[in-house]
Amino acid sequence: MSDEGDRPSRPDRNEVRGAAGVASEAVDIVSRPVQGTHEAIAGTVFGALRRAGLGAASKPVQVVHDGISTGVYAAVRGIGHLAGRGVGAAAALARPGEWRPITGSPTGAVLTGAINGLVGDHMVALDNDLAVPMALYTSTVADEHGELPGDPEELRAVVADHPERDLTHLVLFVHGLGETEHAWRLYGEASAGEGYAERVSSAIGATPLLLRYNSGLPIADNGAALSLLLTDLWNRWPAAVERLDLVGHSMGGLMLRHACHHAVQTGQPWVAAVRRMIYLGSPHRGAPLAHRVDQLATQLSRWTRSRSWAEFLDRRSAGIRDLVAGVSDTEVPLLAHASHHAVAACLTSSAHHPLANALGDLLVPVDSAGGAITDVEPLTSSHHFHLLNDPDVHEHLLRWLAVEDADDEDDAEDAR
Repeated sequence: MSDEGDRPSRPDRNEVRGAAGVASEAVDIVSRPVQGTHEAIAGTVFGALRRAGLGAASKPVQVVHDGISTGVYAAVRGIGHLAGRGVGAAAALARPGEWRPITGSPTGAVLTGAINGLVGDHMVALDNDLAVPMALYTSTVADEHGELPGDPEELRAVVADHPERDLTHLVLFVHGLGETEHAWRLYGEASAGEGYAERVSSAIGATPLLLRYNSGLPIADNGAALSLLLTDLWNRWPAAVERLDLVGHSMGGLMLRHACHHAVQTGQPWVAAVRRMIYLGSPHRGAPLAHRVDQLATQLSRWTRSRSWAEFLDRRSAGIRDLVAGVSDTEVPLLAHASHHAVAACLTSSAHHPLANALGDLLVPVDSAGGAITDVEPLTSSHHFHLLNDPDVHEHLLRWLAVEDADDEDDAEDAR
């Protein structure tokens, strides 16, 4: 289920080699603003000495200083690149099975998701093997997340392991920036280690699917890729899907809007089955923190002494940049035939508190989390990541996902 257009085929991927490349790039990225700050401070000191009439005496010292410092930073970057290439070469020579995939463990998957959120678009441009390919997962009998196989017969065998699940009703969960499908099990102590996918499945019998994707890529591009991925799934799914519900956390909700818009524009078959779209802390009208970072980078670029830090911030991914404005209701309208619901978290004990909207959930204001949606439930005394696994949110999900409105069938026919 990978995005073959952007990534090498799965057998060719070597995540250890990719991690070595990321580490060497990180040394390069971090060393440059440090070097820039060092040079700016040194320039200030030597400039003061020149103004004090000590320019002639300080010039040889400055030449030696500049030569040594430039050489040291170049050596640090060179050693980092050599070490990265060495580890990468060793990983490339290893036989299959000698290196365990980093994303094979929840911890490794979470770290990889965070890195992709920060610089995932750059990793794709560099053809780095740690760039996350888009894939669908489901909860296995052992309550773990397993990737759906690409072969139709293998897919049939996987879903056959869950006779209690209704294969005609799918619920897709899409994570947010810097996350993976494992994020849905955060704060599991409140749910006996289960996530929404497992509990929705046991409560209403639907088949849950979870998406993993590179959240550093442009949101619109990810939405289009998801639209095509769902069409591929539609053609291979062992039962005729009658209903598809979509749940997105943060960026995931915006991505779902783009996916539905792409599907409508290009005539993808799955979009007619969408009944419910649920957004958990999705910044429809933008995220102030992303906007502040954008402003900070602009301000830092105006001064020589801080320009290297502006360049550092400018390396943030396209996905992060897209969160500044959110999604336009005119360019990417809400899917007309589906019902839309949202949960907006806030740090305050009441959604009506004067600071509720200003503080929001620390990342997304209440009004942005609601956007143009009329059915918005508050989650008070909570931050952005509580939305991933909260008993109150779970109750809202069950209420929205279990209800079958009388008009649903008519809406579905109209969509077709």
